[in-house]
Amino acid sequence: MNDTILNSPVLRIFNKDSKLSSSEVHVLLDKNVSLVTIKRQLSELLKEDLLIQFGAGRSVKYSLSKKGLFLRPIETESYFSNNPDIRLSHNNYQFDLFQKPHIELFTAEELNALNNATINFREKSNLTNTQTRKKELMRFIIEFSWKTSQIEGNTYDIISTERLLQYGEKSPTNTEYETQMIINQKDALEFILENIKDWHKPNLALIEKLHNYVGNDLNISKGFRKSLVGITGTNYRPLENEFQIKEAVENLLNFVNLSNNTYEKALLSVLGLSYIQPFVDGNKRTARLLGNAYLLCDNLAPLSYRSVDDRDYKKATLAFYEQNSVEPFKKIFIEQYIFSANNYNISQ
Repeated sequence: MNDTILNSPVLRIFNKDSKLSSSEVHVLLDKNVSLVTIKRQLSELLKEDLLIQFGAGRSVKYSLSKKGLFLRPIETESYFSNNPDIRLSHNNYQFDLFQKPHIELFTAEELNALNNATINFREKSNLTNTQTRKKELMRFIIEFSWKTSQIEGNTYDIISTERLLQYGEKSPTNTEYETQMIINQKDALEFILENIKDWHKPNLALIEKLHNYVGNDLNISKGFRKSLVGITGTNYRPLENEFQIKEAVENLLNFVNLSNNTYEKALLSVLGLSYIQPFVDGNKRTARLLGNAYLLCDNLAPLSYRSVDDRDYKKATLAFYEQNSVEPFKKIFIEQYIFSANNYNISQ
Protein backbone atom coordinates (compact mmCIF):
# COMPACT_ATOMS: atom_id res chain seq x y z
CA MET A 1 0.00 0.00 0.00
CA ASN A 2 1.28 3.47 -0.85
CA ASP A 3 0.37 7.09 -0.20
CA THR A 4 -1.09 7.63 -3.68
CA ILE A 5 -3.92 5.13 -3.32
CA LEU A 6 -4.91 6.52 0.08
CA ASN A 7 -5.07 10.04 -1.36
CA SER A 8 -7.48 8.99 -4.09
CA PRO A 9 -10.28 11.58 -4.38
CA VAL A 10 -12.71 8.68 -4.82
CA LEU A 11 -11.85 7.27 -1.38
CA ARG A 12 -12.40 10.68 0.20
CA ILE A 13 -15.99 10.74 -1.08
CA PHE A 14 -16.99 7.89 1.24
CA ASN A 15 -17.87 8.25 4.91
CA LYS A 16 -18.55 5.45 7.38
CA ASP A 17 -22.22 5.14 6.33
CA SER A 18 -21.84 5.58 2.55
CA LYS A 19 -23.16 3.04 0.04
CA LEU A 20 -22.55 4.54 -3.38
CA SER A 21 -22.74 3.43 -7.01
CA SER A 22 -20.10 4.51 -9.52
CA SER A 23 -22.60 7.01 -10.94
CA GLU A 24 -23.24 8.49 -7.48
CA VAL A 25 -19.51 8.84 -6.90
CA HIS A 26 -19.25 10.54 -10.30
CA VAL A 27 -21.93 13.08 -9.32
CA LEU A 28 -20.16 13.85 -6.03
CA LEU A 29 -16.78 14.33 -7.71
CA ASP A 30 -15.61 16.95 -10.18
CA LYS A 31 -17.59 16.46 -13.40
CA ASN A 32 -14.34 16.78 -15.39
CA VAL A 33 -13.43 13.28 -14.18
CA SER A 34 -14.91 10.69 -16.51
CA LEU A 35 -17.10 7.83 -15.33
CA VAL A 36 -14.59 5.40 -16.86
CA THR A 37 -11.86 6.89 -14.65
CA ILE A 38 -14.15 6.65 -11.61
CA LYS A 39 -14.81 2.97 -12.30
CA ARG A 40 -11.10 2.28 -12.71
CA GLN A 41 -10.31 3.98 -9.39
CA LEU A 42 -13.10 2.06 -7.65
CA SER A 43 -11.59 -1.17 -9.00
CA GLU A 44 -8.15 -0.19 -7.66
CA LEU A 45 -9.62 0.57 -4.22
CA LEU A 46 -11.36 -2.82 -4.24
CA LYS A 47 -8.06 -4.57 -5.01
CA GLU A 48 -6.46 -2.80 -2.03
CA ASP A 49 -9.35 -3.97 0.23
CA LEU A 50 -10.28 -0.36 0.97
CA LEU A 51 -13.81 -0.84 -0.40
CA ILE A 52 -16.44 -3.58 -0.35
CA GLN A 53 -18.71 -4.28 -3.35
CA PHE A 54 -22.42 -5.08 -3.03
CA GLY A 55 -24.77 -6.35 -5.72
CA ALA A 56 -24.06 -6.99 -9.39
CA GLY A 57 -24.47 -5.34 -12.78
CA ARG A 58 -26.08 -1.90 -12.73
CA SER A 59 -27.05 -2.28 -9.06
CA VAL A 60 -23.45 -2.51 -7.82
CA LYS A 61 -22.71 -0.27 -4.87
CA TYR A 62 -19.57 0.29 -2.80
CA SER A 63 -18.88 1.00 0.85
CA LEU A 64 -15.80 1.27 3.02
CA SER A 65 -14.18 -1.89 4.33
CA LYS A 66 -12.78 -1.70 7.85
CA LYS A 67 -9.39 -1.04 6.30
CA GLY A 68 -10.91 1.76 4.26
CA LEU A 69 -12.72 3.06 7.33
CA PHE A 70 -9.45 3.28 9.28
CA LEU A 71 -7.35 4.71 6.47
CA ARG A 72 -9.73 7.14 4.70
CA PRO A 73 -8.26 10.66 4.85
CA ILE A 74 -10.44 13.36 6.40
CA GLU A 75 -10.04 17.09 5.85
CA THR A 76 -10.52 18.07 9.48
CA GLU A 77 -10.92 21.81 8.87
CA SER A 78 -13.91 21.37 6.56
CA TYR A 79 -15.29 18.40 8.52
CA PHE A 80 -15.32 20.27 11.82
CA SER A 81 -16.74 23.44 10.28
CA ASN A 82 -20.12 21.73 10.78
CA ASN A 83 -21.68 21.35 14.22
CA PRO A 84 -21.84 17.87 15.84
CA ASP A 85 -25.49 17.29 14.96
CA ILE A 86 -24.76 17.65 11.25
CA ARG A 87 -21.40 15.84 11.28
CA LEU A 88 -22.44 12.53 12.76
CA SER A 89 -25.32 10.27 11.80
CA HIS A 90 -24.21 7.05 13.52
CA ASN A 91 -22.96 7.95 16.96
CA ASN A 92 -22.74 4.79 19.06
CA TYR A 93 -19.72 2.66 19.94
CA GLN A 94 -18.88 0.24 17.11
CA PHE A 95 -18.54 -3.27 18.57
CA ASP A 96 -16.79 -4.76 15.54
CA LEU A 97 -14.12 -2.07 15.26
CA PHE A 98 -11.40 -3.95 17.17
CA GLN A 99 -11.95 -7.40 15.70
CA LYS A 100 -9.84 -9.53 13.34
CA PRO A 101 -8.25 -9.29 10.86
CA HIS A 102 -5.18 -7.18 11.50
CA ILE A 103 -4.94 -4.03 9.38
CA GLU A 104 -1.66 -2.44 8.34
CA LEU A 105 -1.99 1.23 9.25
CA PHE A 106 1.22 2.69 7.83
CA THR A 107 2.26 2.98 4.20
CA ALA A 108 5.77 1.96 3.08
CA GLU A 109 6.77 5.64 2.95
CA GLU A 110 5.49 6.28 6.48
CA LEU A 111 7.25 3.22 7.90
CA ASN A 112 10.47 4.30 6.24
CA ALA A 113 10.24 7.73 7.92
CA LEU A 114 9.50 6.16 11.32
CA ASN A 115 12.30 3.60 11.03
CA ASN A 116 14.83 6.24 9.99
CA ALA A 117 13.84 8.30 13.02
CA THR A 118 14.32 5.24 15.25
CA ILE A 119 17.80 4.61 13.83
CA ASN A 120 18.71 8.21 14.58
CA PHE A 121 17.20 7.94 18.08
CA ARG A 122 19.23 4.86 18.98
CA GLU A 123 22.48 6.03 17.38
CA LYS A 124 22.41 9.35 19.25
CA SER A 125 21.77 7.67 22.56
CA ASN A 126 24.66 5.25 22.02
CA LEU A 127 26.97 8.27 22.00
CA THR A 128 25.78 9.53 25.39
CA ASN A 129 26.71 8.25 28.83
CA THR A 130 24.36 6.92 31.50
CA GLN A 131 24.28 10.16 33.50
CA THR A 132 23.32 12.18 30.42
CA ARG A 133 20.58 9.70 29.53
CA LYS A 134 19.14 10.04 33.04
CA LYS A 135 19.01 13.82 32.62
CA GLU A 136 17.44 13.40 29.20
CA LEU A 137 14.85 11.02 30.64
CA MET A 138 13.92 13.58 33.28
CA ARG A 139 13.59 16.23 30.60
CA PHE A 140 11.25 13.97 28.66
CA ILE A 141 9.19 13.24 31.80
CA ILE A 142 8.86 16.97 32.50
CA GLU A 143 7.85 17.85 28.95
CA PHE A 144 5.42 14.95 28.60
CA SER A 145 3.83 15.62 32.00
CA TRP A 146 3.39 19.28 31.09
CA LYS A 147 1.98 18.73 27.61
CA THR A 148 -0.32 15.78 28.32
CA SER A 149 -1.81 17.80 31.17
CA GLN A 150 -2.08 20.96 29.06
CA ILE A 151 -4.06 19.05 26.43
CA GLU A 152 -6.61 18.41 29.21
CA GLY A 153 -6.80 22.10 30.16
CA ASN A 154 -4.06 22.31 32.80
CA THR A 155 -2.57 25.84 32.87
CA TYR A 156 0.86 25.00 34.33
CA ASP A 157 3.62 26.35 32.09
CA ILE A 158 6.72 24.35 31.22
CA ILE A 159 9.02 26.24 33.60
CA SER A 160 6.65 25.78 36.54
CA THR A 161 6.35 22.09 35.65
CA GLU A 162 10.12 21.75 35.75
CA ARG A 163 10.31 23.46 39.14
CA LEU A 164 7.58 21.20 40.48
CA LEU A 165 8.98 17.88 39.25
CA GLN A 166 12.66 18.65 39.77
CA TYR A 167 12.50 20.51 43.08
CA GLY A 168 9.02 20.03 44.48
CA GLU A 169 8.13 23.71 44.16
CA LYS A 170 4.41 24.20 43.62
CA SER A 171 3.26 27.05 41.41
CA PRO A 172 1.52 29.75 43.51
CA THR A 173 -0.72 30.68 40.54
CA ASN A 174 -2.04 27.17 39.83
CA THR A 175 -4.55 25.03 41.69
CA GLU A 176 -3.76 21.99 43.82
CA TYR A 177 -5.70 19.93 41.29
CA GLU A 178 -3.43 21.06 38.46
CA THR A 179 -0.35 20.42 40.58
CA GLN A 180 -1.48 16.88 41.41
CA MET A 181 -2.30 16.17 37.77
CA ILE A 182 1.28 16.99 36.77
CA ILE A 183 2.76 14.88 39.59
CA ASN A 184 0.54 11.94 38.65
CA GLN A 185 1.86 11.91 35.08
CA LYS A 186 5.44 11.67 36.34
CA ASP A 187 4.48 8.89 38.77
CA ALA A 188 2.64 6.99 36.03
CA LEU A 189 5.64 7.17 33.68
CA GLU A 190 7.92 5.91 36.44
CA PHE A 191 5.47 3.06 37.11
CA ILE A 192 5.72 2.10 33.42
CA LEU A 193 9.53 2.23 33.46
CA GLU A 194 9.79 0.20 36.68
CA ASN A 195 7.63 -2.56 35.15
CA ILE A 196 8.74 -2.19 31.55
CA LYS A 197 8.63 -5.89 30.60
CA ASP A 198 4.95 -6.13 31.55
CA TRP A 199 3.97 -3.71 28.79
CA HIS A 200 4.72 -6.05 25.90
CA LYS A 201 1.27 -7.54 26.51
CA PRO A 202 -0.68 -5.47 29.06
CA ASN A 203 -3.91 -6.78 30.59
CA LEU A 204 -6.95 -5.22 32.23
CA ALA A 205 -5.38 -5.18 35.70
CA LEU A 206 -2.30 -3.35 34.44
CA ILE A 207 -4.44 -0.76 32.62
CA GLU A 208 -6.41 -0.18 35.84
CA LYS A 209 -3.18 0.28 37.82
CA LEU A 210 -1.96 2.81 35.27
CA HIS A 211 -5.23 4.72 35.55
CA ASN A 212 -4.96 4.68 39.34
CA TYR A 213 -1.72 6.66 39.03
CA VAL A 214 -3.41 9.09 36.64
CA GLY A 215 -6.32 9.71 39.02
CA ASN A 216 -4.44 9.65 42.33
CA ASP A 217 -5.81 12.33 44.73
CA LEU A 218 -7.89 13.91 41.94
CA ASN A 219 -11.26 12.59 43.15
CA ILE A 220 -11.51 10.33 40.10
CA SER A 221 -13.35 7.05 40.64
CA LYS A 222 -11.14 3.98 40.40
CA GLY A 223 -11.98 1.06 38.16
CA PHE A 224 -14.03 0.79 35.01
CA ARG A 225 -17.09 2.97 34.50
CA LYS A 226 -20.53 1.79 35.55
CA SER A 227 -22.44 4.66 33.94
CA LEU A 228 -22.60 6.85 30.83
CA VAL A 229 -20.01 9.55 30.16
CA GLY A 230 -20.45 12.43 27.72
CA ILE A 231 -17.74 13.95 25.53
CA THR A 232 -17.63 17.66 24.81
CA GLY A 233 -17.89 18.64 21.14
CA THR A 234 -19.36 15.41 19.78
CA ASN A 235 -22.54 13.32 19.88
CA TYR A 236 -20.51 10.10 19.97
CA ARG A 237 -21.70 7.96 22.89
CA PRO A 238 -19.30 5.41 24.42
CA LEU A 239 -20.53 2.25 26.10
CA GLU A 240 -22.12 2.59 29.53
CA ASN A 241 -22.26 -1.03 30.71
CA GLU A 242 -19.28 -2.00 32.90
CA PHE A 243 -19.07 -5.55 31.53
CA GLN A 244 -19.23 -4.37 27.92
CA ILE A 245 -16.55 -1.78 28.68
CA LYS A 246 -14.22 -4.43 30.08
CA GLU A 247 -14.87 -6.65 27.08
CA ALA A 248 -14.16 -3.71 24.76
CA VAL A 249 -10.79 -3.05 26.43
CA GLU A 250 -9.90 -6.75 26.20
CA ASN A 251 -10.87 -6.76 22.51
CA LEU A 252 -8.73 -3.68 21.95
CA LEU A 253 -5.68 -5.26 23.61
CA ASN A 254 -6.16 -8.46 21.60
CA PHE A 255 -6.54 -6.44 18.39
CA VAL A 256 -3.42 -4.41 19.16
CA ASN A 257 -1.46 -7.59 19.75
CA LEU A 258 -2.38 -8.94 16.31
CA SER A 259 0.27 -6.55 15.01
CA ASN A 260 4.01 -7.13 15.12
CA ASN A 261 4.55 -3.43 14.47
CA THR A 262 5.08 -1.42 17.66
CA TYR A 263 4.22 1.86 15.95
CA GLU A 264 0.81 0.39 15.11
CA LYS A 265 0.38 -0.87 18.67
CA ALA A 266 1.12 2.57 20.09
CA LEU A 267 -1.14 4.37 17.64
CA LEU A 268 -4.06 1.97 18.11
CA SER A 269 -3.79 1.93 21.89
CA VAL A 270 -3.88 5.74 22.14
CA LEU A 271 -6.89 6.04 19.84
CA GLY A 272 -8.63 2.86 21.00
CA LEU A 273 -8.55 3.52 24.74
CA SER A 274 -9.63 7.12 24.15
CA TYR A 275 -12.51 5.84 22.00
CA ILE A 276 -13.71 3.32 24.58
CA GLN A 277 -13.49 5.87 27.44
CA PRO A 278 -13.33 3.06 30.03
CA PHE A 279 -12.98 5.35 33.06
CA VAL A 280 -15.01 8.21 34.50
CA ASP A 281 -12.12 10.62 33.82
CA GLY A 282 -8.46 10.54 32.80
CA ASN A 283 -9.04 8.39 29.71
CA LYS A 284 -6.90 10.28 27.19
CA ARG A 285 -4.08 10.77 29.70
CA THR A 286 -4.10 7.02 30.39
CA ALA A 287 -4.23 6.32 26.64
CA ARG A 288 -1.18 8.48 25.90
CA LEU A 289 0.71 6.73 28.68
CA LEU A 290 -0.29 3.32 27.31
CA GLY A 291 0.93 4.27 23.84
CA ASN A 292 4.27 5.31 25.31
CA ALA A 293 4.48 2.09 27.31
CA TYR A 294 4.37 0.08 24.06
CA LEU A 295 7.09 2.29 22.56
CA LEU A 296 9.36 2.27 25.61
CA CYS A 297 9.28 -1.50 26.08
CA ASP A 298 10.59 -1.90 22.51
CA ASN A 299 13.27 0.78 22.95
CA LEU A 300 11.48 3.20 20.62
CA ALA A 301 11.11 6.94 21.13
CA PRO A 302 8.19 7.82 23.44
CA LEU A 303 6.00 10.75 22.43
CA SER A 304 6.09 13.92 24.52
CA TYR A 305 3.53 15.66 22.24
CA ARG A 306 5.47 18.83 23.06
CA SER A 307 5.01 20.46 19.67
CA VAL A 308 1.44 19.34 18.95
CA ASP A 309 -1.35 21.89 18.59
CA ASP A 310 -4.04 21.11 21.17
CA ARG A 311 -6.87 21.86 18.75
CA ASP A 312 -5.40 19.60 16.06
CA TYR A 313 -5.06 16.83 18.65
CA LYS A 314 -8.69 17.10 19.69
CA LYS A 315 -9.97 17.21 16.10
CA ALA A 316 -7.91 14.15 15.18
CA THR A 317 -9.29 12.26 18.17
CA LEU A 318 -12.88 13.25 17.43
CA ALA A 319 -12.39 12.21 13.78
CA PHE A 320 -11.71 8.69 15.05
CA TYR A 321 -14.68 8.76 17.44
CA GLU A 322 -17.07 9.88 14.72
CA GLN A 323 -15.71 8.46 11.46
CA ASN A 324 -13.26 5.81 12.76
CA SER A 325 -10.48 7.20 10.57
CA VAL A 326 -6.99 6.98 12.03
CA GLU A 327 -5.52 9.24 9.33
CA PRO A 328 -5.72 12.66 11.08
CA PHE A 329 -4.22 11.22 14.28
CA LYS A 330 -1.68 9.14 12.38
CA LYS A 331 -0.28 12.34 10.88
CA ILE A 332 0.15 13.76 14.39
CA PHE A 333 1.68 10.48 15.61
CA ILE A 334 4.31 10.43 12.85
CA GLU A 335 5.20 14.10 13.34
CA GLN A 336 5.49 13.71 17.11
CA TYR A 337 7.46 10.46 16.84
CA ILE A 338 10.04 12.07 14.56
CA PHE A 339 10.15 15.09 16.89
CA SER A 340 10.76 12.90 19.95
CA ALA A 341 13.35 10.72 18.19
CA ASN A 342 15.29 13.86 17.26
CA ASN A 343 14.99 15.58 20.65
CA TYR A 344 15.46 12.96 23.40
CA ASN A 345 18.59 10.83 23.96
CA ILE A 346 16.97 8.21 26.18
CA SER A 347 17.36 4.95 24.21
CA GLN A 348 18.61 2.08 26.38
